[in-house]
Amino acid sequence: MVIESTFEKRCQNVAPPNELSFMTASISTVFILTNIPGNILIFLAVVLDPNKNLRTPFNWLIINLSAADFVVGIIAEPLMVYYHIKEGLNKEDPEEQIISHIVYFISCTASILSLASLAVERYLAVRRPNTYRNKVTNKRVLLTIAMIWLISLSLPNIYFIVGFIAYAFIFSNTFIVIAVIIICITYTLMKRKLKSRSKRISVTPSTSSDAKQTSPSESMSTLSKDGFETKKQLLEAKITQIFLIVLIALLCCYGPSTVMMYLVNFCQGCSCTSLHWFRDIYILFALMNSSVNFFCYALRSARFRSAFVKLLQIKYRCVDGI
Repeated sequence: MVIESTFEKRCQNVAPPNELSFMTASISTVFILTNIPGNILIFLAVVLDPNKNLRTPFNWLIINLSAADFVVGIIAEPLMVYYHIKEGLNKEDPEEQIISHIVYFISCTASILSLASLAVERYLAVRRPNTYRNKVTNKRVLLTIAMIWLISLSLPNIYFIVGFIAYAFIFSNTFIVIAVIIICITYTLMKRKLKSRSKRISVTPSTSSDAKQTSPSESMSTLSKDGFETKKQLLEAKITQIFLIVLIALLCCYGPSTVMMYLVNFCQGCSCTSLHWFRDIYILFALMNSSVNFFCYALRSARFRSAFVKLLQIKYRCVDGI
């Protein structure tokens, strides 16, 4: 063992309270109901693209995040529900627990890395808007996605060496911390860049000495260009605001989760019942992040909302026609 945790030293063979197991199963079921429909909608919106404006490198990364979260909702969370129901009935199977843990770590690792890659992509879009399309190509995005899944499929194998509690501790103190640092740094840099660009755009028209000497057609062209820059600036500011919400959601989910993992590993004075509660709370907060990403990203995007409306209208008409 890399980490000899308090839980595994004293409470590994102590059964948790039945009400805790059934509560964890019930909350995980709620997460499934919010996870699966939302991520399916994101996938259909980008792949079918009813408004012809969603197939961008950024949205392919959104699809990857959605796929990682969907794996949590379609495999990890149902396995958690199944295991905790059996745990509450005192019929748990250690082998089934191992499968659920592996799927959980793979999907959560992919989700965290996808969030970090989205932050980097958005920073490049704000930092170098003129060369962004040439540098951030679909080929490079697909390579990034492949690397995310290669890392996600490889590193959780450490779980077989150190066990669930130890690897969860490692996961909380590496991937989550790195992702939060990357998102915080990129958000700060994006905010500074947008502020400096806003000042430059607002100052340039009023300080131009040739403004009164231009022809009407040149003036209209300048106004059109300024209007386009302002619209693009508002879009970038909106995306930056979305990242702030994503960062808050990440901290609200994985912050308490990390605290619970520290308690599970190092709380010497805690009872086994308390440690079981801390362990399940850790799991639930981590699963929650995959269920709220849909609300943080897609529902705050006007393009996604419009695509959802069209997709649901098509579905409604098909059902009505039948």
